Amino acid sequence: MTKSLIPLIIIITSLIFLLIKVTIKRDNMTSLIVTVIGFLFTILSFFYIKNNNFFINNLFLQDKYLIFYKIILLITNIVICLLAYKWLSIIKYNKDEFYLLIIISTIGSLVLLDSNNLIPMLIGIELISIPIFGLIFYNLKLKYALEASIKYTILSMLVSSFLILGISFIYLDNGSLCFINLLNNDIIHSFFSINYLTIIGLLLIIISLGFKLSIFPFHLWTPDIYQGSPIIITLFLSTFSKLSIFIFLFKFLINFAYIHYMQSFILQIIILLSILSILFGNIMGFTTKNNIKRLLAYSSIAHIGYMFIILIYNQKYETHVFSLEIMSIYVIGYLINNLGIFGVMSIFTSLNINEINIDKLYYYRGLFWYDPVLTFILTIMLLSLAGIPPTIGFISKFYLITLSIKMKMWYLAYIVIFGSSIGIYYYLNTIIILYLKPSKINKNIYLTKVRKNNYYFFIKNLLLLFTIITIVLGLYPDFLIKLITNYVL
Repeated sequence: MTKSLIPLIIIITSLIFLLIKVTIKRDNMTSLIVTVIGFLFTILSFFYIKNNNFFINNLFLQDKYLIFYKIILLITNIVICLLAYKWLSIIKYNKDEFYLLIIISTIGSLVLLDSNNLIPMLIGIELISIPIFGLIFYNLKLKYALEASIKYTILSMLVSSFLILGISFIYLDNGSLCFINLLNNDIIHSFFSINYLTIIGLLLIIISLGFKLSIFPFHLWTPDIYQGSPIIITLFLSTFSKLSIFIFLFKFLINFAYIHYMQSFILQIIILLSILSILFGNIMGFTTKNNIKRLLAYSSIAHIGYMFIILIYNQKYETHVFSLEIMSIYVIGYLINNLGIFGVMSIFTSLNINEINIDKLYYYRGLFWYDPVLTFILTIMLLSLAGIPPTIGFISKFYLITLSIKMKMWYLAYIVIFGSSIGIYYYLNTIIILYLKPSKINKNIYLTKVRKNNYYFFIKNLLLLFTIITIVLGLYPDFLIKLITNYVL
């Protein structure tokens, strides 16, 4: 049991060490090194405990599949910190706090994914969310940062109250907060009855998690927060934060799928949320013409809607191997694509600390004519999000359609095809802008600051590697599937 807690101990130790280091001396590079080393040691510790599943006082439950996702999320945070380094170096204030907030949020994710009880779940979600309040407003010079931070803080506090109320209803009805005990309580005591307080409590929890995922109709904060946040923070929100919550929701709802009166109720809710999110996200993305941040915000709503189809399968069938494979492919594809797109945008952010017009599509007009490599990266990543071959995004959409057909829910397959068809328009529209006649001002600023800079050379090659992975996994997804089935499941 102690051995299984090593990753959490390491990441908390990294936080303490970084705090001590900041009190002694502030230095962006040193803080980056300490943070990345802490994440790397945490990843290595997972390989050490890979075969040690643990269960502690009904609070935590860990398995190999969750370890796989924790490693993916930690690698994501390493990349985010590397992308943020240059941006932080030109900020005149409080650079080191960024890494502290990222580590705290990471601790929350590890606690959340291991939680087998509603209390660790609450603590994990709050540890992920609270640092985001400060991260959104990290760049004081950004035009809409204060507005975005206040909006997110108020709305997050509101849905946290829903979460706590839902937990209290479930406890009042069952006398336990442990997921497994909730199932046992239903089997033993209430097989022929319906616990209405449990249903209401679960509904409130889904509302709270739906807000964090920006699923329709709890999405209203998403475009404004994406637009108002710095590029790096928008990347953190769209990848690490959302996927931590989604992976937990995947695990959480499996427990309720076996409660007889819950299965149909949850299934209908998830189907409705999935369809509405796919349609709304793509339609609003279609109508968004000028702002790439808002476009990606609506795109993320649609993609969470696609992911909810995997949850639908889990509610209908007791075997989850096929859905676990699809989820891994979709999550990895979504992560890589967002890292690629926001990574390119982060390069321009470090050239323009006030981020003036960074989120405007015309800012990237003609990028091909002065940096074909970045244009190639953006093109492939956008094509992958659109689900066009030969990319991992196409494989993800193909598997979702297959999953819908396997469930004999043909209308879901039609929704995926229809939503993807709308998405192709606004993704291709963005790609076309990259190849038009360039803006001379942007070109001159870019060439004078980026040329012969080792940092930008490293970041471009890192993003190019992600692009190659996107194509390789699109052509040969068997490698990823075999890795999951042989070493994870």
